[in-house]
Amino acid sequence: MTDITYIATDEGWLYLAGIKDLFNGELVGYALDARMTQPLVMQALFRAVAAKRPGKGLIHHSDRGGHYCAHAYQKLLR
Repeated sequence: MTDITYIATDEGWLYLAGIKDLFNGELVGYALDARMTQPLVMQALFRAVAAKRPGKGLIHHSDRGGHYCAHAYQKLLR
């Protein structure tokens, strides 16, 4: 499961894209940036896959936001 949230800091907003394994509750990939961009969510996915090397048939769930529906993200997901 994946989503984006934001954190207020003294220097402004910080955006966190996270990917969580709902089976065990583990945060398996994340990325932080001062802007909410498509590369932010792609970096979180890349880190999750690099860390866990999931097998074929894994289910990926996100909302239908533009970052997750973008062609580049969908290509990386495949």
